[in-house]
Amino acid sequence: SGDTASFLAGGEFPFPVPAGNGDITIQFKKFGVGLSFTPTVLSGGLINLKIEPEVSQLDPSNSLRINGIDIPALIVRRTKTTIELRDGQSFAIAGLLQTTNTKSGRGLPWLTRMPVLGSLFSSRSYQKQQTDLVIIVTPRLVRPAAPGQHLATPLDNTVPANDVEFFLGGKHQIRKSALPRGLSRLVQKAGYGNGSYGHILEF
Repeated sequence: SGDTASFLAGGEFPFPVPAGNGDITIQFKKFGVGLSFTPTVLSGGLINLKIEPEVSQLDPSNSLRINGIDIPALIVRRTKTTIELRDGQSFAIAGLLQTTNTKSGRGLPWLTRMPVLGSLFSSRSYQKQQTDLVIIVTPRLVRPAAPGQHLATPLDNTVPANDVEFFLGGKHQIRKSALPRGLSRLVQKAGYGNGSYGHILEF
């Protein structure tokens, strides 16, 4: 509560920065899909959540040339909001739209320059691409476990699939209830996959 968490799926590109003594230093700028959020637990189990999603990508068409080095520009889509949710409630944020129009041409050399007939030896294509980023947030309140209580993990109730199940059935994991009866009883006796803490996976 009160701490900011963030992640970035993208990369960094270098750009030169002039120093005071005439030297040039290199710094890095991040780009990609980033998200930072700051949760604060209020009274009554209410969760105040500050969310800042951002999507950026390189734009070589608007690059800046400094000392013989081309520095690309950034196309940025950013938003910021504050919401209040209860444990288990979900919130969706969208609208970070991006539209890209692409035009390309193909043709036979020299023949495309012929008056009137040149269009017979060339072709043009147009492509429009539109993307939207959708983020769904579901906060959870984590309470301390009792001493000695087993905590469930996402893989406690599954085992890796064998070659036949993977290639013929397209499965990566199988439920432990599908194991032989003796082994399944041992797993259930150990208590794996049971408990009110951890993650819940549906197969």
